[in-house]
Amino acid sequence: MKILTFEDGKFVGKGFGKTLLIGLKTEDTLIEDIYFREIEIDGLDATEKAIEIINEAKPIDIILLNGISYAGFNLIDAEKIWINLRIPLIIYTKKKPDNKKVISALIKHFPDWRIRWEIIKNTLKASRGVHQVKIKSREKPVYIEVIGIDLEEAIKILKNNTIWGRTPEPIRIIEIIAEESSKIYLQVKNK
Repeated sequence: MKILTFEDGKFVGKGFGKTLLIGLKTEDTLIEDIYFREIEIDGLDATEKAIEIINEAKPIDIILLNGISYAGFNLIDAEKIWINLRIPLIIYTKKKPDNKKVISALIKHFPDWRIRWEIIKNTLKASRGVHQVKIKSREKPVYIEVIGIDLEEAIKILKNNTIWGRTPEPIRIIEIIAEESSKIYLQVKNK
């Protein structure tokens, strides 16, 4: 199974500036390819850049998002990706999303908070809510949303791609890649 996972790079401060959006294509937990795009910190271009990466990475069977918020509050619109590309998505988080805190932060910090909140609401609607699941019986639960795939199949995919702990291998790998590549990116950008 070919899985495309996304992660963002580090950034300093919030608001203006750019960081990386990184895509990792894996097959059976083995790295097949890595993709990079720049995205605005707290911008609204993550969906567009994710779609560019998806089109470059095709064929892929599933998109695995590590949440939908990248580079601060630059949200990937999972529903839009599903509608336009018809590739199933699994949205994974270790902590249960707290949408009361999220909307409060959006209202406080973003004049365009309604646009961002609409992306979150549309994702929740398309995924039919957040599900608490156990990937490994001895580990704490994780929280997932699924679009274009049934919950049982998504859980099976996560279990098949999780070797240690409760983090699927594509996410574990891309977090390492993002950490290291963003160090280089920031050094080059700050010269």
